[in-house]
Order: sequence, then C-alpha cells, then structure tokens
Amino acid sequence: MQKSSTFVLLLCVVSALADCPAAWKTILNAQREESTSNGCEADWKFFKRPSGGWCMRVFPGYYEAQADAEKACKTVDATLSGLQNKKEGIYIQSAILAQVPQTSGSLWTGLQRTKKCMGQKLTATCNNLTSFEWTDNATTGTEGFLFQDAQPDNKNLDQNCALFLASKAASIVARGTYFAGTYEDVNCVTGFNSENIARKTFGYVCGKKASTE
Repeated sequence: MQKSSTFVLLLCVVSALADCPAAWKTILNAQREESTSNGCEADWKFFKRPSGGWCMRVFPGYYEAQADAEKACKTVDATLSGLQNKKEGIYIQSAILAQVPQTSGSLWTGLQRTKKCMGQKLTATCNNLTSFEWTDNATTGTEGFLFQDAQPDNKNLDQNCALFLASKAASIVARGTYFAGTYEDVNCVTGFNSENIARKTFGYVCGKKASTE
C-alpha cells in the first residue's frame, strides 16, 4: 500500500497534477506559489512559525509503528512534524482526506510522551499540556496539543505516542467516540481490527525547515 501511495504522489508532481485526486490537486495549486516563494518544494505546505519557516507534507500510507513513519520521512530529508497550532491541524485533515478514499483515519506526527511521564496516568504533574513533547526540534509551545477530553490518559501505562484523527465527520464511533482534529495517546506500535477500523492509521506528517532559513 505504501509503495502505491508514494507512486501516485510522484505522478502528481511529474505529470503536472494530471493523476492527482481533484481535491488534492486543488490544495496543491492553492499552496504552490506561497510554498515555493518561501523556500518549500511545490508539493509541500509553508507555515510561518515562531521558530522560523516550516515546510510540511502529509503522506498517505499505513505504518503500524511510529518509528517506521519517521523512517519514511527521513527518505525525503524530513522528520515527523509536530503541530504548532490548530490551523496546522486543520490543514493536515484536509490534505489527507483529499488524497485517500477513506472518510476517517489516524496519522502519525512527531509527538511522544516525556520521560518523566512514562508509566504515569493523568496527574497534576503529568497533564494534557506536560505529558508529551514535540520531537521535530521546530514545533514550540502547547497550542498544538489537541488532545481529546480526559486525554492523554495512558490507560495501559505504555501509551507513549499519539495518533491524530482526521475525519469528514465531526466525530466517529470506533470502540468509543473520537473527535476529528484531536489526539489520542496510543502505544507506539498500534494495530487495528474491525471494531476500530475507522481510526486505522492512513497517513503521516513530515516536516523540514524552509530552505530560506
């Protein structure tokens, strides 16, 4: 699945978007001028962050382990990206849903539990703003910690990563109710079954510094 998804994305670039899904073509066309004028490649989205210019790209594909998604980002000279704010979260949702047939699913980003909060449930010390940290060395602050209510609960005491839910509906039912545009803490190697297939990982978010930085 990953190989075919990457092939389609390459076609989007080399064939002047002729083989892209229409919705994704619209997004690429809208962002191209801003991206290229700010040091990003044409098929990457430019964001101006407190830490400087940042190029982000949302790739479709299934990886059970966050580490494998990170390896995939490395192949394009990038790393798993964090979310600076809700605006970036909204973009991530629109970008992945424009590329895949599914109406909902989850994405790996650069977010991991802090060492001091490993093995800890929600406490005054390990709460929704302090339990996790960004791994890309570019995302700052906590505005992008868009956790669901009562999350990250570390229910099984081994949920040291988090998945970001993208959905065309405001919420989905997948062995519980989950809301679009929010994080849920999970094990860093996470599989899915028929009961929670609507949350199955279907993408990952890569990021790198703009070349003008």
